[in-house]
Amino acid sequence: MDFYKKNRVGQGSRGRGKTISKNSESRGQQRRHMVTNTKKETRFQWFFQRAEMPDGQYDPETGTGLLCIEELSKKDKGIYRAMVSDDRGEDDTILGLTGDALDAIFTELGRIGALSATPLKIQGTEEGIRIFSKVKYYNVEYMKTTWFHKDKRLESGDRIRTGTTLDEIWLHILDPKDSDKGKYTLEIAAGKEVRQLSTDLSGQAFEDAMAEHQRLKTLAIIEKNRAKVVRGLPDVATIMEDKTLCLTCIVSGDPTPEISWLKNDQPVTFLDRYRMEVRGTEVTITIEKVNSEDSGRYGVFVKNKYGSETGQVTISVFKHGDEPKELKSM
Repeated sequence: MDFYKKNRVGQGSRGRGKTISKNSESRGQQRRHMVTNTKKETRFQWFFQRAEMPDGQYDPETGTGLLCIEELSKKDKGIYRAMVSDDRGEDDTILGLTGDALDAIFTELGRIGALSATPLKIQGTEEGIRIFSKVKYYNVEYMKTTWFHKDKRLESGDRIRTGTTLDEIWLHILDPKDSDKGKYTLEIAAGKEVRQLSTDLSGQAFEDAMAEHQRLKTLAIIEKNRAKVVRGLPDVATIMEDKTLCLTCIVSGDPTPEISWLKNDQPVTFLDRYRMEVRGTEVTITIEKVNSEDSGRYGVFVKNKYGSETGQVTISVFKHGDEPKELKSM
């Protein structure tokens, strides 16, 4: 141990040489540790609550150990340990990321997040008009946001929604009206840092947002109500001749869609062996005593005023004593 004490790796006594670097370009936290007097065989390890963290990095050329914590949260609270070791022994340094130390980091990240907020943007949506700002970091415990309309504080209600994500602060105006025009201000407070961003929802800005809102609303109505084949048809159906084939699918649409069947892109005539039955949204085609001429590509075509769709299935009829084509190819 006397030799180890004189030639130990690291920067002197336990706990010296440790630095914390706050990363203003991310939502995370970087933990750095510089080591000296290392050899090629020297091993660098990171630990959190005594468990090794394999994501830690070490550059033997510079002696820098780096641990990056993405999207820092309260679950990262605890004791961090950086350890170097080789045949001469080991050395370590410890950081307690708890209490005031952790609060200071979150406060600083909140300040960085507030300063990173982009100018307010206006966006028409299917439901209304959205006003938002992008941020590099947001933490609901250490950052506070307040919205104002014409200097009057706004609260979430029937037509107003406010919220945040890790990278965005937003206000959503549902079913917008002329009374919603005017100046909107977002206030972001993080510790002693308070920032205000404003935009004017009036004139061309209001007209453009309303036009986009109406366009998206119309598209949503079309997509919701257009005729569709929802489910039911397989890609391929194989059946032995002289059997009865039944194919059922589910359709939707408002108004109720017109329904027709195609065989090899030609309309199917429902006579003799062919029948079609519609029960609400359930559509069934039945072919009795199938034969080889019934093989082909079939499609159910549905249509209403909002649009149309075709669901397709390939029918393969094989003779008594033969194997289905799928089995022959296996």
